[in-house]
Amino acid sequence: MDGTLADGDWGLVDRSNRDPKQEGVFLLLVSGERRIKRVQRLAGGALYLISANDHYQPEMIKPQDMHDVEILGRCEIRVGRVV
Repeated sequence: MDGTLADGDWGLVDRSNRDPKQEGVFLLLVSGERRIKRVQRLAGGALYLISANDHYQPEMIKPQDMHDVEILGRCEIRVGRVV
């Protein structure tokens, strides 16, 4: 999440807020792998996962593939290093 989070940053995740009705940055479990992505809900129930890092392309999770995705919570606070 370059630009949003930097290597070594800490994030505070609100685990009670797991519904991406409004776009935001979320901690997700995708096929057993933790990811922090900007999430947009699309028409029909699909999720669009966006990384701020240009090395990663956006990814669409179709409703039929949602069994591999768990939204763990909304990222609310970032704590970074002073450089």
